[in-house]
Amino acid sequence: MLPLALLLCLVPLITSAYRYDGLQVPLQLDEQAKPFNKSSFDEAIISFMKTREIPGLSVALTYDDRLIYASAFGYADREEDLLVTTSDRFRLASVSKSITAIAIMRLAEHGVLNLTSRVFGKGSILGSIYSCKTYNEWEKQITIQHLLEHSSGFVNEDMCGEGCDPTYLPETMELNQWDLVRTLLDTYTPSRAPGTFASYSNFAYFILGRVVEASSSSNYSSYVLDEILKPLNITSIQIASDNKTDDDVSYYDFKDANAPYAFHVSRRDSVGAWTASPVDLVKILTSIDGLPGRKDILTPESTKVMFSKSSITNSSYAKGWTVKLNSDLKLIEAAKDGGYPGTNAYWNINFQNKTSYAIVVNREIEKLPKKGFNGGHDLKTLMDNLTHSITEWPVWDLFDS
Repeated sequence: MLPLALLLCLVPLITSAYRYDGLQVPLQLDEQAKPFNKSSFDEAIISFMKTREIPGLSVALTYDDRLIYASAFGYADREEDLLVTTSDRFRLASVSKSITAIAIMRLAEHGVLNLTSRVFGKGSILGSIYSCKTYNEWEKQITIQHLLEHSSGFVNEDMCGEGCDPTYLPETMELNQWDLVRTLLDTYTPSRAPGTFASYSNFAYFILGRVVEASSSSNYSSYVLDEILKPLNITSIQIASDNKTDDDVSYYDFKDANAPYAFHVSRRDSVGAWTASPVDLVKILTSIDGLPGRKDILTPESTKVMFSKSSITNSSYAKGWTVKLNSDLKLIEAAKDGGYPGTNAYWNINFQNKTSYAIVVNREIEKLPKKGFNGGHDLKTLMDNLTHSITEWPVWDLFDS
């Protein structure tokens, strides 16, 4: 984050309300190419922000493993008059689940575990250390793949009622990750046989974080930093703070100014606690897209498995991602969204178009059906509308800037 007075000397003024910090785009294009219209991107994003009353936004876009566009708009902190920059970190919420999936695949590559490895009970990865009771047969059948694909049999509404998420129950809010897993395992049992029913589960990804720790002899965040981020020369991604800090953007809520800071976000490490800039996020995306421009962090075999869709009928879940297939069952795109009070985040790889992007905001887009507003869906629609209209891409690579 930079002081407003300094930024006004460095970046152009877009409107009186929405200013941006963009990575320098070369002015010379290939004469045969249709020019990449950066102004169209800027204008569409500013309009999007105004309509949804978004204080700050940051975005990065790649084509063929080259960083084509990276810009930041609006305010990182309105009260301090600080503008967002392209290096500012935002909370990612459930986009963090994709990072957890990459960590699991990395462990599998190293032969430490298999996706078919059982998680609970004698001879399993976690054994009986996370429960005081005897596991039932369904619990002992749960595998890592079931957890990754949200098919463990633990169903939120069956655990604590319609619209409920047991990881947010008031009586568990002060528990650390390990005690939360232990408490929920002692309190609830699967209501479906593992692998037969898909239901989005934060609890499953809490468990996966503990699987990473048990399998690596490291804490979850350290493993991700050492085995995924450092090899990609990414050093600024970190676990979120529960409180407002000077090195993080400020988060805003329509109804409750305290809501973004009223829950234990750092506890949700493997579930939804990472913070990052979109530029760093697309570095991760270009390391798992199979394109030759940048070195991949996973083998082609591992990425194929990670992006393979669950066999459960009507499920679009892969392993840490939502995937879209064409009529020939060929992978078109993989994506993940996330939202908390004070933030929405979305990232996407389009294998057909050879693009990837990440976009984050510091106010959760209010779900207003009459206006057609809906968080991650809106971010996806904005970026897809912009990228799908491009038939020829510029030759620059802002990763080299």
